[in-house]
Amino acid sequence: MDSGKSEAERRLGKAQVVAAQPNTTRLQERLDNLDLSSAQGDVGIGVLDLDTGESWFRNGKQWFPMQSVFKLPVGIVVLKLVDEGKLSLNQTVTITREQFVPAWSPILKEITGDRGQFTVQYLLQRAVGDSDNTAADALVRLVGGPEQVTDILGRMNLRDIRVDRLEQQLQPDTVGLTNFRPELVDKQKYEEAVQQIPDAVKKAAMERYLTDPRDTATPEGMIDLLVKLQSRQLLSEDSTALLLKIMTDSPTGQQRLKAGLPPGWSIAHKTGTGENVVGIGIATNDVGLISSPTGRRVAIAVFIAGSKAPLEQRESVMSAVASAVVQAMQ
Repeated sequence: MDSGKSEAERRLGKAQVVAAQPNTTRLQERLDNLDLSSAQGDVGIGVLDLDTGESWFRNGKQWFPMQSVFKLPVGIVVLKLVDEGKLSLNQTVTITREQFVPAWSPILKEITGDRGQFTVQYLLQRAVGDSDNTAADALVRLVGGPEQVTDILGRMNLRDIRVDRLEQQLQPDTVGLTNFRPELVDKQKYEEAVQQIPDAVKKAAMERYLTDPRDTATPEGMIDLLVKLQSRQLLSEDSTALLLKIMTDSPTGQQRLKAGLPPGWSIAHKTGTGENVVGIGIATNDVGLISSPTGRRVAIAVFIAGSKAPLEQRESVMSAVASAVVQAMQ
């Protein structure tokens, strides 16, 4: 009996039984026949049809670096606290210069001087929708830090997802930059500082990052999160609707999963992209919920780590996975 299991867990359990029987379904056949070698790296995939419970996994239990995919579970934790009355979407959060983050932070253009103030809802839209690093760190700090994020995820029965570092620490770590300071939030100065790091140091940092258990997730863990989000097991109806709208409206990853969808289909998703370090794309990810014009939904997660392929090639692998899923559903 599995009466004590959640709907997502029952679906995942059923799907794993199906996945153990090769070529028994259209989904299996389409995905089994995909050539993923062009990714030129470690590939993790999870697919689960929310209507049938069928699924397909590749390296489903392997841990992959999330990069900005982590902003989705952070958003879920923030909205969980909103639902519990511990936070408000309208409350104001102050971001100081010491908290600015390098790489991708368009929100910094909206800050005049050494500090800026934004509502929780605006930071959610920026972090999850636009993948803004500074906005994401502000939300992580708001809920008590990375360890608290992971702890709350565990209490929500979301396993195999770890949030361990702020972006302000994680991004410099990936390239071996040990002396990060506030002035390096300037894009040009940050790039100049990275260029001064010897390739051997960058390579060692990249290799450490790819084997580091921190800030990682498994395809199975991410699919479980997506299924539970869609089935309203994590958040209130209002919070779920808000998060899914932000994910659907996101402009990121146009050539990834979204590129494999025909007209009329949609995806609520979160991308993640790491630096290219000494010729290696450390992480290229996209996870989300695909919806057909008739209302069928599929949870899908693709992680590519340590790839020698150019970005366009990695993204093409992702669009091919989405296209195969669509073909199996038609």
